[in-house]
Amino acid sequence: MKIILIPIILLSGFYYRSLGQDAPPSTDIWLLKLQKSESNNYQVSNYKKITDNPGYDNQPYFLPAMNSLLYVSDKNSNQTDIYQFYFATGASKKVLSTEYYKEYSPMLSYDGDKISCISIEPDGSSQRFWEFPFTGGIGKPLFPDITDVGYYSWLDETQIAFLRLEKNTIYIANTSSGDMQKLEENTGRCIQKARNHNWMFYVKKYDSLNWRIKCYDIGKSMVIGEIQLPQGQEDFTVGPNDAIWLSDDEKIMEASVQNPTWKKVFDFSTYPFKNFYRITFSPEYNMLALVTYDGKKP
Repeated sequence: MKIILIPIILLSGFYYRSLGQDAPPSTDIWLLKLQKSESNNYQVSNYKKITDNPGYDNQPYFLPAMNSLLYVSDKNSNQTDIYQFYFATGASKKVLSTEYYKEYSPMLSYDGDKISCISIEPDGSSQRFWEFPFTGGIGKPLFPDITDVGYYSWLDETQIAFLRLEKNTIYIANTSSGDMQKLEENTGRCIQKARNHNWMFYVKKYDSLNWRIKCYDIGKSMVIGEIQLPQGQEDFTVGPNDAIWLSDDEKIMEASVQNPTWKKVFDFSTYPFKNFYRITFSPEYNMLALVTYDGKKP
């Protein structure tokens, strides 16, 4: 299956304000190849910087079985679009572009037939959750009346969890029925679906210092565990056995619901990509994408 450019001109307003930021930060994406040792520890076998843009290159998302990943870039312009990077060739191409609109947070829909994203409208304040056909064509907003969607995660074929900017509130919503359940206020930007369990992980910010990852059992509709976060850290990914891998300054740490004490997995203080914050695993856990930044952490 191949993603192709979707040349769409939408007729209604559509712009992304990057969750309160007037201009996206300067960021880049690095791709790390991982090997697992006999002692079940991970080692970096190779790494490379896959973007070379002085502006915004961010939000990598691995495409299962497609030897590529999606990411967002402004390519030295005021427009953020969605690109696809191919591992075999090292080349990128634009795969989703809408006139006057800025796309963020690309993912595949749960069935793999569509690209989903958050789009910001030209008014500078409205942002909606959209889907576009995977093979090209006109997209549509899901939950069109909701205009303050930030981050999101697919939970199954019809359910998504998304963060609304008002009070940073997470909702679980059904794309077929339109029903929505308010889950919690004062949450963080990272929402992840577990791979081996019917769980969802998200960050709860109790105050300015006390931040925790909550593990929510979707089927039981209840929180079944919490992991205390290092101060000021909130960007994580779901690793092997549904453990949490967390960026913490120049390190990657690991913890789990069963063992919530953080342990160091990698120390990248001597590597050229030591200033990173977002991380994401490939489906096979053999690659890791890091987002580096210049200056202050976004």
